[in-house]
Amino acid sequence: MTDASASLQSHYLTFLLGEDLYAITLGAVKDIRASGAVQPLREVPGYVVGRLEHALGPTPLVDLRQRIGLPALAGGPSVTVVLERAGQRLAVLTDAVAEVVDLGLPDEPAAASDEPDARAELAWLKGAAAAGERMVLVLDPDQLLPPADRGAVHTAMAATTTTVQAT
Repeated sequence: MTDASASLQSHYLTFLLGEDLYAITLGAVKDIRASGAVQPLREVPGYVVGRLEHALGPTPLVDLRQRIGLPALAGGPSVTVVLERAGQRLAVLTDAVAEVVDLGLPDEPAAASDEPDARAELAWLKGAAAAGERMVLVLDPDQLLPPADRGAVHTAMAATTTTVQAT
């Protein structure tokens, strides 16, 4: 690994949810786009708002506000961040993208597991760090769609793909 690629492992994309600043490892970010058309999915957790058609392929879309327990934003603009990690794609809705920062934290993916995290309610939170004078909550991209919900989302995505191909 070169020094440049090693230093990039500690870079994070920051974004806003309300007044709070969040971050996700830059290595997982594949695309940033204005929110677009979303096809609803059936029998999935409420925070999974649907299926996003993306150049990389159909992608489940998670409303981060709902996922982490924040109140809904009434009609404000949002930005979609498409993530990919270990071959799994996920799009997340944020209020706004801020900037890329070096938090000095290496990106250490969690060991792949379909077992529920003991801290399931907060499994999405990897930790906190300082970005300049602000505190940033660092998200775990591997837990934004927790193991307990992956099967239902996968099934709904497959059913929607079959329906789209049949029409």
